[in-house]
Amino acid sequence: MAVHQHGAINSENGYALTLTHTHAIVWPYAANIQSPETFTFALPQPSKRASDPLPLGSLVSHSASSTEPGLVVVIPTSGKITYWESVSSAATLDLRLQRNGVDLSIPGMMSGETVIQILNAETAGFVLAFSTGRIAYMAVRDGQGRPAISVQFLRGGSGTSNGSFFGSLRNVLSSSAWRGDIAAVRAGRHDNKVGERSIVLATTKGKLQSWNIHRGGHADISGDAEAREEIVMAIKAANPALNDLLIEGFEIHDFTYIPKSGVEFQHGDQKGVTQLMLLTSLTQRHNSHYFLVSVDLKDTKLSVTDIRPITSYTTPTSPDATSKPRLYLPSPALMAYVVFDRAVVVLSTAKRPESPDNQLRSESHLLPQPFEDVIDFRRDMNIEIVGSGMEEPHGSSQVLDAKSRRFKAKHPAAVLIVRGGGVVRVAATDNIKLISTEAPKIDAISKLKQAVFFGAIKDNPLSFKVRPELEFSAEEVANAAIKLSGEILESKDLANLAVSQSLQKRATLLKDLAIYLKSTGVALDRLTKWQLLGDAEKLAAATNMWKRHDETVRHMPDGAKTSLMSELVEYINENSKNEPSKEKGEVDEVRHWFIKSVPRIQIAIPWAFQVIKYTYQDGQKDHASVMDLLSEADDLVMGAIQSALDFRTSNLDLYGLGSEQLEHGILKFGYEGLPEFWTSTFFIAENLRKQVDLGGMLLREYIGRPIGKGDPSAEVVDKIRLEFPDLIDTAIRSNTERIRWGRAQHSQSDQEQASQMESALGKIQDTHLSSLAVDMDLTDKALALAEKHEILPVLARLLLWDLELRSQQSQQPGLSDEDFESLEARSELMKDSVRQLFVKFGAKWAKALFEHEIEQGLMEQLLDEWKEEQTYLTEFLRSKSEYAKVSWINDITRESDLETASKALLDLGLKHESDLWSKKVELSLGKLALLSTQSYSKPVGILPDENNSELTFASSELGLINIQQQVYSFVLPSIAAAIDENAELQLALEAHSNRKLRKQQMLSKLLSDSMARLIKHEAMNASQLVDLLTLMGTQAATLDQENFINSRFFLALQAVSYGEFSKDEQHLMQRIIWRRCMLNDNWADVNNTTSKDEQQHEEQLRKTSLYQTLYSCFKDRKYSISFLWNLC
Repeated sequence: MAVHQHGAINSENGYALTLTHTHAIVWPYAANIQSPETFTFALPQPSKRASDPLPLGSLVSHSASSTEPGLVVVIPTSGKITYWESVSSAATLDLRLQRNGVDLSIPGMMSGETVIQILNAETAGFVLAFSTGRIAYMAVRDGQGRPAISVQFLRGGSGTSNGSFFGSLRNVLSSSAWRGDIAAVRAGRHDNKVGERSIVLATTKGKLQSWNIHRGGHADISGDAEAREEIVMAIKAANPALNDLLIEGFEIHDFTYIPKSGVEFQHGDQKGVTQLMLLTSLTQRHNSHYFLVSVDLKDTKLSVTDIRPITSYTTPTSPDATSKPRLYLPSPALMAYVVFDRAVVVLSTAKRPESPDNQLRSESHLLPQPFEDVIDFRRDMNIEIVGSGMEEPHGSSQVLDAKSRRFKAKHPAAVLIVRGGGVVRVAATDNIKLISTEAPKIDAISKLKQAVFFGAIKDNPLSFKVRPELEFSAEEVANAAIKLSGEILESKDLANLAVSQSLQKRATLLKDLAIYLKSTGVALDRLTKWQLLGDAEKLAAATNMWKRHDETVRHMPDGAKTSLMSELVEYINENSKNEPSKEKGEVDEVRHWFIKSVPRIQIAIPWAFQVIKYTYQDGQKDHASVMDLLSEADDLVMGAIQSALDFRTSNLDLYGLGSEQLEHGILKFGYEGLPEFWTSTFFIAENLRKQVDLGGMLLREYIGRPIGKGDPSAEVVDKIRLEFPDLIDTAIRSNTERIRWGRAQHSQSDQEQASQMESALGKIQDTHLSSLAVDMDLTDKALALAEKHEILPVLARLLLWDLELRSQQSQQPGLSDEDFESLEARSELMKDSVRQLFVKFGAKWAKALFEHEIEQGLMEQLLDEWKEEQTYLTEFLRSKSEYAKVSWINDITRESDLETASKALLDLGLKHESDLWSKKVELSLGKLALLSTQSYSKPVGILPDENNSELTFASSELGLINIQQQVYSFVLPSIAAAIDENAELQLALEAHSNRKLRKQQMLSKLLSDSMARLIKHEAMNASQLVDLLTLMGTQAATLDQENFINSRFFLALQAVSYGEFSKDEQHLMQRIIWRRCMLNDNWADVNNTTSKDEQQHEEQLRKTSLYQTLYSCFKDRKYSISFLWNLC
């Protein structure tokens, strides 16, 4: 539980005072030592109840015999006063009062009356203010300067008059009988009159009294006025928005004399005028509108000269606050400090140069404020300002001058005693800048800087949460955050530190920025969050790069400490880095880069490969040097990118991006509206692929090879080999991020670049993951990478390769039992991995695995190996029509689904198959399977319904196949001696060409194309068969061939009947056949009957193609006479 206490600061002697109910503590607050001497007093006759007001006290100017101040303490309820001439002697004497007259009880206190303020008005004395509105003069020394306490009430206070000698004067000067609680009693500044001070009393409701007090208690009233009405009218005139506020809401909280340096006399005779600045407020519900009101008080007149609204603080005063609000205006009166219980408002009180605008505002008593800020204290640590004071500059240094016993402040300041926070000085260190026309404004970035640079200090009592009165828009905060983040990243305005310390400091600052932004709840846009996170990622990457570089250099021999990083920085264009200044002693380019150029780290990383490339192409260094550079490049690039992606994954929530979905450190989706990620710029992604290619090439060249002159060491080769999987992983992640980003862009060039990069990445994955297993003995690493990035085709290939390899090894003769068992265990492990992948990836894995087995012709393994994954197999085989050649087997043997099998076979045979034999088999089996599933509508032994279109189409296609096979049988003898397909075609055309087509190139080509399909056993459609049958020659060597020649036009008509033609198309095709049939014979020879008997003529007619075709039609009863007549 916090101790109830309050206190005060006395900058005149550099001491501070705090008081509890039982003790007083005095210490030299301005002494610049860790543990200054502290004086603790146990108060005599303290308050008996904790609810009583705290004792009041004041430090007293030192006596001639001591350098420490004295102390006077008043118990508010009892009026008990105790005075110690020196805090040091009192503490030494253990508070035993050694002399008479150092304690006193105030005479004449009323019942229930308490002391509420003690005012040090030395050299005149002290003034006590009471809860009844009365005031009293108090002295702690007698006329000879000896300790002696005396008190006498003054009759000119704000309370009821008791007929004193001040009463008549008060009645003359006061025009109102209204009184009020005393807000404050303040003493004017020291002048040359020793033993005399000017005193002003202000009540909360606006009554002001001023008088002069002399040593010994004599007092003269110099002014008495009611200020409330005039001040409220002036405030409302300057702020029309407050016109509805009631005058009863007005209150004076505190006031101060305006120093002469801050007074500009503008009118009339100022003799006898007291110039004050009042801290006032107009309260409305839960808000208080505070104003600093400058007034002139003379006699009974009061005039308002200036009004300065306080816009940064509107919290009403708390009745539970330990101390009342205080107003300080230290000389030269350029800055005012308003101290509340948990906040200090700092604002400029200097007037701007004359201008028409300023003139108008001056006439409205509303002066422009070039600067205003509020310093808040935390509420979660029971922190409270329990006392305060001010410091004024008296020279160029800030020291405690022991000789003059006067504290010399460098800047005007308010000094606070903060419970839970110690003594805090609030100073305006650059008054000229703060009062200029270009005075800094309190903007979002200034508040962010305060929070970031000071908010994380341990036990820091200050709160940097932006007050509601000063809240900035989300856009302002976003812009400020991005700007500050960039400044931190490039070490702007940061102290010069060692590289590692600088990186750590900047990382801490960026983290503090993120924590602060998250704590404020400001709704930053998504783009800003990613930009801030990107800056922090760069710092994490740079930190890793520096550690790798420093470690590399540390292990290099003296005189040869030139690393890849050194060359890299040298290669970077001067426009892409911050050049060091030799005049400032910045001679180490690498260190300077890490201090100033981290924002452009994405430019540096690709140069790692470029340096190797130039070195390799230059040819002046051997392969050992190239491999050493490659080893360094792997460390730098992998360390940077992996550190960045790890940081991103770990800090997503901190930056308000917790809802984003990452995969291995990169976004899965949602790239729209985001700029390119620095971890996957085009050059980073491209050079990572090139670095993988180079590393793979060099490793394949040197792994297992004897070391020769200029060759890399085995240690370096093995290091690069073991790191190679991580390099591939880094390249995949960076390239994948770039591809996903490019796919999300509207630019055609970005889209095309993404497609090209995807193709290039596929080659990298396929080549180098396989190489890991086959060439580098890193099969498990390759499998892990393929699984991690879901490169399932490669994963399937590598798993089956490993299984086949172990199977072959296990069959080698002379294998030991131990080795055999090891190989069997490995095979079982791989098979178990295959099964687990079904669980993990489901259908995607099934597709990759089964496709690879089909590509490799592993049909037996496909259908029999993975029986427990039957569902996936069936789904896969049915997913594409080209798998029908296998799926029908699975449907029949594993699924017992004849109907689906028949559909697959028929669909394959009817729509997709081009090979004649395969098509015949597929259609035949499909037809058979379908027939086995059909119901019969006629007596047993009769085929199913002829309305089934699938059966009809299958039968037609089989009819065409039968015709094609007959044609092939006819042609086959002529091509038996051919050595290849080209020879077959040539022999076939020579044997069966049609001399009549020699001048008809179109028809000759039709014949040639059809014959080529026949020779290749390609399934031919009806049109192609018609062309072949009707255009080929009539040469026949055997009776069977002659019979075929006689029936070929009939076969062509049959082919048309099997073909898929419309009625009109079918009619047209039949006409073509009959026309070619009629043109096939020499009718002139037939019609020449000279020297021919009837039998000869009849035999000649029977040999014509027309007769043979008609005869076949009538015999087959395919066409009626009327149909043939109409056709002709």
